[in-house]
Amino acid sequence: MTNFLFGMILFIILGMIQYSWFYEPAHGPVIEFNSKWSYIGTSILLGLLVGYLVTSGLTQLYN
Repeated sequence: MTNFLFGMILFIILGMIQYSWFYEPAHGPVIEFNSKWSYIGTSILLGLLVGYLVTSGLTQLYN
């Protein structure tokens, strides 16, 4: 259950990062990226971590 909750928290953070990149690139609420590649790298890393935490949390919840 803990992994699932951490995954949901990181999912919210990932959503805020996407919002700051697409809608407020100059003064984003979360992070200001130096380049497009740092945005892509951060998004991929957080997306993989969210996927792992959510799936492992659901697996632990139902087993």
